[in-house]
Amino acid sequence: MISDLIFDVGMNNGDDTAYYLFKGFRVVAIEADPALIECARERFAEPIRQGQLQLVNAAIGPREETAPFWICESKSEWNSFDRGIASREGRSCHAIEVRCRPFRDLLKQYGVPYYLKIDIEGHDVYCVADLDPGDLPKYLSLEIGSIECLWALRDVGYKSYKLITQHDHSQLSVDLLSLKALVKRQLRPYPALYGFGRSLAQAGRQLLPVASVHANHRDPGTNGRPWTFNFGSSGPFGEDTNGPWRTLEDTAYTWITYQLGRTVHGKPHWSGLWHDVHARCSEASD
Repeated sequence: MISDLIFDVGMNNGDDTAYYLFKGFRVVAIEADPALIECARERFAEPIRQGQLQLVNAAIGPREETAPFWICESKSEWNSFDRGIASREGRSCHAIEVRCRPFRDLLKQYGVPYYLKIDIEGHDVYCVADLDPGDLPKYLSLEIGSIECLWALRDVGYKSYKLITQHDHSQLSVDLLSLKALVKRQLRPYPALYGFGRSLAQAGRQLLPVASVHANHRDPGTNGRPWTFNFGSSGPFGEDTNGPWRTLEDTAYTWITYQLGRTVHGKPHWSGLWHDVHARCSEASD
């Protein structure tokens, strides 16, 4: 593992890469969309010139090949090999041919990073499957779509986890004894009041992304200088993430309970809300 190296797999608009550079890391940013790569060349011309940033225009796949890749024309975050993801909500998309590279080849070329961020819309497993349990990135994050990704992280050697809610980078947790949960249980026999309360809560949640965009994160790794996370960025990583590290069992229980709508967060709703699972391969902190 190389202690000053980060992989940004699924760079998209480069907001995460910008944060990692700000923290002083060297970055390998991997992106399938050539248009986004060209934008990054302009945005990060100086870090590229200094050798702090390497851009890789490729998709991650199981083998070296070319394959059709779907570009969502109005929301580049949804670019994917899966046309269904790229066309969500009826959005227009079109296919381009992209080069696919096995993730293990990139690890051989650039080394094993300290932190591995993966966000490649349903194909994160190609990265996890190519990791060497004997030489893992200390920290890893990926978008959680199903609980199976937790088993994959466990099988490769990760020990501790956090579920991070991406609209405000807080940790998703189960707190069935909280005041909110108590009030909800008391209101359930009264449908009109319960429905009014849910409407207020949903309105509040929709406002959270707006507030979080302008929130400053004072980072000890940058001498306390503030960093503003744009909405949609992956946010802090490693020991800077919110809340305590949890076991696999606790994390799986939290995710299942949330999916069943049995937490203070209510039933899962789309509205631009998603969660990342962060993983750590050892119990020792930095």
